[in-house]
Amino acid sequence: MTIKFDTILDVRHEDSPIPTIRTKETLDTLPLGTILKVITSKESTVSNIRTLIANNPFTLLNELKNEEGFVFFIQK
Repeated sequence: MTIKFDTILDVRHEDSPIPTIRTKETLDTLPLGTILKVITSKESTVSNIRTLIANNPFTLLNELKNEEGFVFFIQK
């Protein structure tokens, strides 16, 4: 399944909590309906991003682990 995204945020080399903060800041600047692709390499960030999505009006379209790392597709 291929998801078309509008913006990409690569936080693979950031330590927690920076990936979650940058994800929230990026989503806050995007227009409604926009899809953000977030890539992280830290497993600890996965639960933080899930919590961020659960506590905000964002939709998790897909979450996977591949050669890039942990990948989230989030719609604002």
